[in-house]
Amino acid sequence: MSVAGSRKEQYAGLFARPDVLLARERLASGGAFAPLVFPHGEFEICWTPLAKLGADPASWHDLAARTLEPNVFLEPAFARAAADHFGPPNLGALAIYAEERLVGLLPGRVEGISAGRPVPVFVAWTHPFAPLSTPLIDREIAGEAVAAMLESLPKLPGAPKAVLFPLLPEASVTARLIALHIGVKGRSITRYDTHARAALMPEQGEASAMVSARKRKELRRQRRRLAESGVLAHEIALAANEVSKAVADFIAVEANSWKGRAGGAVSRDPNAAAFLAEAVTALAGEHKARVDRLTLDGATIAATITLFSGDYAWFWKIGYDETYARYSPGVQIAHDLTMALEEDESLSLVDSCAVADHPMIDHLWSGRVAIADWLVPLDSSMSFAVAAAGERARRAIIAPLKALRNRLRR
Repeated sequence: MSVAGSRKEQYAGLFARPDVLLARERLASGGAFAPLVFPHGEFEICWTPLAKLGADPASWHDLAARTLEPNVFLEPAFARAAADHFGPPNLGALAIYAEERLVGLLPGRVEGISAGRPVPVFVAWTHPFAPLSTPLIDREIAGEAVAAMLESLPKLPGAPKAVLFPLLPEASVTARLIALHIGVKGRSITRYDTHARAALMPEQGEASAMVSARKRKELRRQRRRLAESGVLAHEIALAANEVSKAVADFIAVEANSWKGRAGGAVSRDPNAAAFLAEAVTALAGEHKARVDRLTLDGATIAATITLFSGDYAWFWKIGYDETYARYSPGVQIAHDLTMALEEDESLSLVDSCAVADHPMIDHLWSGRVAIADWLVPLDSSMSFAVAAAGERARRAIIAPLKALRNRLRR
């Protein structure tokens, strides 16, 4: 459906709330909860544990293939593994059905006082391995599905007054539909932690221009010197069995990088390592993962993991052995991967998944994606102002604690 036109006219009937009786109990902290199913206009809404939804992933896979904007981190292969290994208590999924077809999916949970929120807020699910909260929305009825999603959230147990979308691409069509629906209601969105994330837009062909002739010459010199130490090769793993071994190599080499020294390497957490191997191998079985390795005499000295969905890709992980730091193995393999992704005509966007002002990728990729945490009101009451103030207070408290943790790691 086009996003143009009068939304008041197009959604006049869709936005009307049905007279539905729902339990308003808060979610029990840590316990399982029974699924809820209720009608919403032409849709059927299901609030269910994510694990239960994943028990029959066929409709989930089908929606991922039809989604308005891809989000590989919410696809079954990735999300189920993440939920199994470190999903939070009461992680649920708001599933929207139209004529028994899944047309929308938003995992998350309702948080309240125990999480430092003065009023209940639905928090869309992200975690350290998933830097994106864009819900899966059927592109054929995207406007209606987004409206149904936002109108249904207040009916969940806990009765959230707002929804928080962490790490939402602000220029995405999904974000625009959310803003449009909220604007029609006469409400405003509050944004936090706005920043730009490096991205590669292969159609624009700008990435190579970011690497100066002088820098390319230096990279070639370092590569020649590195090759003098042994047989240097760039290996690509695509098949599931190859990716499984390559992921193990990545985990090992990352342990020898700065992340290993800082205590942030995946190898330090067996649960995280098991998740990574499971998720990436499963995605490789769907032709949605690629592991690149730079090897010297057969030993991996740098590795990257790239994930794919639709016409999007995510430069998800990179690790390198600091023993070879003087040859810039991380930059070498990132540059190799950039050249390959630029030539892939099926891609329209590659997200770096990097923090703002990243010292390496920001100097390789010229594209930028505007990212922010969106706090979206779900009604017109004063409770949203309380929720927004509470969110600001939480961040004011958490920010210095994060900074202290990072300093201690360094």
